[in-house]
Parts: sequence; C-alpha cells; structure tokens
Amino acid sequence: MRALFALLALFGLAGIVFGVLTIVSGTQGGVPFRYENYGGPGSVIGGVLLIAVSLYLFFNWGRIGSSAGAARDV
Repeated sequence: MRALFALLALFGLAGIVFGVLTIVSGTQGGVPFRYENYGGPGSVIGGVLLIAVSLYLFFNWGRIGSSAGAARDV
C-alpha cells in the first residue's frame, strides 16, 4: 500500500508541474483560466491535494491499519 501512496504522490507532483507549465505558457487561443477544464490553477490545486493526502497515508498507514483492526475485534 505504501508503494501506491508514493505513486499517488508522484502523480500529484506531475499535476503541479503540468499546471505550472500551463500557467507559464498560457492557454491556447488566449482563453482565460475562468473554466476549470482549461488547466492551470486546477491542476496545481489537485496536485497539492493529492500529495498531501498520499503523504499523510504513507506515513500513517501502520497506525490507521492497526486501529481499524482493533475496532473490528471489539
């Protein structure tokens, strides 16, 4: 599971990189970033969120798994 969380963190990093590249180069045809599907800020926010959640799960997976097992035993 930890390898999966590390892979998700890499996907988040890729989202941030693509978002920054889109912001720097601009959109095609001069379309503003008003719409989420044109990339840029949405990719960066999604990447940051994906990195934060995956790193939290990566470092706390042992505690989360052991507490869930203890709850089932009761």
